[in-house]
Amino acid sequence: MRIRWMHVVVFLGLAAASLSTRGAFAAGTKPPTVAPWNIDRLMQGLAAHQPRQADYVEEKYLGMLDMPLISSGKLTYRAPDYLEKETLSPRYVVMTLSGETMTLTEDHQTQTIDLSAHPEAEAYADSIRGLLSGDLALLKKSFSLQLTGDRAHWSLVLRPAGGRIGGLIDSISVTGSGNIMRRLEYDQSDGDRSIMTIQPKARP
Repeated sequence: MRIRWMHVVVFLGLAAASLSTRGAFAAGTKPPTVAPWNIDRLMQGLAAHQPRQADYVEEKYLGMLDMPLISSGKLTYRAPDYLEKETLSPRYVVMTLSGETMTLTEDHQTQTIDLSAHPEAEAYADSIRGLLSGDLALLKKSFSLQLTGDRAHWSLVLRPAGGRIGGLIDSISVTGSGNIMRRLEYDQSDGDRSIMTIQPKARP
């Protein structure tokens, strides 16, 4: 079965961007003194394992098209390894990642991908799990990381450290504030790119 790599890249990367949790302090109180901002502090902030949902708007820039493809929908993460991307517009598509299995349901047809049989896709899955769980060691298995900015406005760039994943992606750029990822951009090796802006849903 032919794997639709654009779907794999966009889903595995962009699903994660919208699922970071928000840290908050009670009204009228001051936050405690914290250590200097660094990659370890960021990973700690991304490590909360709780159900998370977000709305998203995604723009795909493809070399064969003059205008970007725009879609929107919602994403859901449940620890430890379940992700769902539900596209509501322009047409309904559902993609899920559970353990080592990825599925795409579109036009009443479902395609299943065994990630263990595809190292490129598995590396993406590990990167997303690393971001959501705050597992720095897992991220470093396939990517080099560079963090700039401060806690209020930060940017994290992931670049393939080698292997076949480098043939698919040049870089993954994540920007955010505090414990929230606000924007994620995938720059692919073929010149295509995808940008997602996200809005985490408030918890009841």
